[in-house]
Amino acid sequence: MEESQKRKSELRKKVNAWKKEHPDWRNSEAMETAKSKINERTWEGYVSVLPIFCYFLDKTPQEIIEEREEHYKSDDRKVRYYYEDKLEEFRQFLIDHHYGAGTIKAYLGRVAGLFSNNRLDLLLDKSFWAKSNKDSSEIAQALETTKRYPDNDEMRLIIELADNRQALGILFGYHCGLSPSDTVSLTWDRLNIDFEQEKREFIHVDSVRDKTGVDHVIILNPDILHFLKAHWLACEKPSTGWIFEGYKNTAMNPRNLNHFFKELSVKALGEHRGGELMFKDLRDSFNEAILDSEVNEEIKDILMGHARPSAKGNYSFSTASIVRIYREQIYPKLAINGWALKEKASEVDTLKKAVGELKNALTHVESENSAYKTRVDALQKTVDDVIWDFRHMEALHSVQMGKLFEKGYLDMPLDKFVKSEEVEKYLKEKYGDNR
Repeated sequence: MEESQKRKSELRKKVNAWKKEHPDWRNSEAMETAKSKINERTWEGYVSVLPIFCYFLDKTPQEIIEEREEHYKSDDRKVRYYYEDKLEEFRQFLIDHHYGAGTIKAYLGRVAGLFSNNRLDLLLDKSFWAKSNKDSSEIAQALETTKRYPDNDEMRLIIELADNRQALGILFGYHCGLSPSDTVSLTWDRLNIDFEQEKREFIHVDSVRDKTGVDHVIILNPDILHFLKAHWLACEKPSTGWIFEGYKNTAMNPRNLNHFFKELSVKALGEHRGGELMFKDLRDSFNEAILDSEVNEEIKDILMGHARPSAKGNYSFSTASIVRIYREQIYPKLAINGWALKEKASEVDTLKKAVGELKNALTHVESENSAYKTRVDALQKTVDDVIWDFRHMEALHSVQMGKLFEKGYLDMPLDKFVKSEEVEKYLKEKYGDNR
């Protein structure tokens, strides 16, 4: 740790000395051109990082841009790509001074921005940026701690302690991936929701990220809509103006979001864990939920407000598909207000209804079977009676004919010499008791 602080402290002193030697370094045409194309926060990043690069080269921003323009005209590849090679050397320079991997990537991005905002883009391979946030010195790696972003259980605890407006602001970060500046820039007319008539549970809002100017789709879900409507009612049903209002009809300061989120995190999770968290971590939690959902890279870029690759950037996309993917694959991982349980309960209700219908059908079948059984039993009795009558007539005939042949009374009336007990005896001997 001492070695890291020592190297960085020495570098700061040298950079400050360079700035004193070049007092007009930030007022050049190159810097003014870059400033005109970026927002104030990004400009502050340029002003803090570019002097390190300028000290590394011992050149002012104007000298760098003019030299880059001359190099563009050269047929010598080594000259034409001089600054691409220098950026690679600058990356190693930062590693040697024990900057963390994430810081290195951010610094390289701001340097590259100076060139691109002066229309002199650096031609860097994708592999350069892919490894720019992975390499750092052993000392820097030892100092870095693995960041664990707030999970769903932690977010529930934090939201429970928040008031309605705080909960709403936090959910815009957690469920939509909005940064503090994106969140406070939201207005009622931009969302354009008729709370009196709206019945949808998921609503998409076309937006543009404050930081990058990239198209961005925000999906308002049941959790957000619950707190948003309550906030709308508390604000007396506005149709215009800031959703998160500050003083004198201005937007809330983005720092206020981080302040109350940090305060609530400590109360909910304790000083150690809560003290680690910042509002911008909510965007990373949203990003992780998208990655866990395994959606394609284009959908991820649209939901995160990232610039899409130039080959796809000009193609339109289906917002209906994005809303469906968000609802089915992403939101269930982020819901904090029982929506997932509601969906499961709905599935159970559907199953219960199906079971009830099956039970009714079985009862109907059983009722029909009972009716059939009654009819069959009655028919069987009728058949049994007919068979018995037939057997009775057969017995009568047999006994009668036997006596006729025995006595020679073929011309006498049958009931004169055949008795009923004789017929019954015949039947019993032949058929037993199986009537």
